[in-house]
Amino acid sequence: MERLDIKLYVRGQHGYWASLRIEPDLISRIKEAQKEDSEIWTIVENL
Repeated sequence: MERLDIKLYVRGQHGYWASLRIEPDLISRIKEAQKEDSEIWTIVENL
């Protein structure tokens, strides 16, 4: 799970899986970073 950047959160006293949270994958991180890239937006606007 660590290699895939998966984190497990357990709630309650009985130790059962209450939720599973998966961090964004590489493509999602790239897309998020590109939102702030002015050069990319210049290209998009000129299409």
